[in-house]
Amino acid sequence: MNWYNIFNAVEAALWAAVAVVVFIRVPSESWQQRCGVLLGGVAFIAFGMTDVLEIGREGFIPLWLWGLKIACGIGILSARYTWLGWNRFRWRDRELLFGLFCLMSVFVLIWLQGYKESLVAR
Repeated sequence: MNWYNIFNAVEAALWAAVAVVVFIRVPSESWQQRCGVLLGGVAFIAFGMTDVLEIGREGFIPLWLWGLKIACGIGILSARYTWLGWNRFRWRDRELLFGLFCLMSVFVLIWLQGYKESLVAR
């Protein structure tokens, strides 16, 4: 197993650990907070599964897998605001800005991957 595959396996395990921490340690006193915890935990597990799906691809991530990763990120951000309450949503929240930065980074990576493929095809 090469370093890329080992890294993805470790990353998948870490995301699963984050999901366990979310399920166990995040307080959920109301129905809304329980929904936020459930959404967050499931999103982190799914994000870890996308890393498992990445194993053996040697850095080539198909568009459908990028889509799954983006959906997981949206789920994680949605869980945060579901837990807090959507009335506390602010475009200037640092967590939201960081999430949007990550989303833009993914789009750049998708474009670069497609650009690299078009160069190789020539």
